[in-house]
Amino acid sequence: MYPPPSLQKNRGFTLIELLIVIAIILILVAIALPNFLEAQMRARVVRSKGEIRTLSIAMESYKLDWGYYPSFSFPNYTLVPRVIAGLTWLTSPNAYISSIPHDPFPGDQGPGGHNMQGEPYSYILDGIQYPKTEFLAHPDLNGAGILRTWAIYSVGPDRPMAEVKANSNANPVCNSGNPVFSYSPTNGTKSRGDIIQYGGDPAWMGLQVTQCLFAYSDKFKSYPRVGQVVNGQVYLQRLPTGL
Repeated sequence: MYPPPSLQKNRGFTLIELLIVIAIILILVAIALPNFLEAQMRARVVRSKGEIRTLSIAMESYKLDWGYYPSFSFPNYTLVPRVIAGLTWLTSPNAYISSIPHDPFPGDQGPGGHNMQGEPYSYILDGIQYPKTEFLAHPDLNGAGILRTWAIYSVGPDRPMAEVKANSNANPVCNSGNPVFSYSPTNGTKSRGDIIQYGGDPAWMGLQVTQCLFAYSDKFKSYPRVGQVVNGQVYLQRLPTGL
């Protein structure tokens, strides 16, 4: 027979029991959290690759209609003139894409090497431009340098370290002494490398120039072709495939 309620002692958890419960919870979190973060990172990589492929298709559609590709494009496209925001050409005057996607890995890629805070931040469009005498034949471009061979890329999960940087000599298309490494999840979700897609005319892949971003002269045509190193392989007048 149980004692009356008034005589029963109120019994709660002891300190030892609470510590055991907390320890179990922490162990479960330690096991589950890395898997969750890995899955989240993989999802962002898949999104980035899909958006870059979409932009690549839009680039080719633009070329079919206009006869040339857009100019190069800085990632902080809302803060720079249209002539250096080539991705915006894909939305206006013809909408080859409905809107410019935002890079899920915004790294140290802005002009001057600074991160953008609170601003739309998209992928980088870079590459080899036409010589000045050729692109000036298109009066509607207002002095913009249109691309001949191009690469669209994100710094990837290892941000802010980038294999190639916007507005620098480390161009992913021309050989300026900077090898390119593309991201591979087989080496871990935070492994080295950029998520990058090449396109355009392969004949200009692997030019040897010190600053190919602003190669606006006829001398551009006479630069030696030695190949660009991508993932340890030399690419000369051919484009790396895949992302």
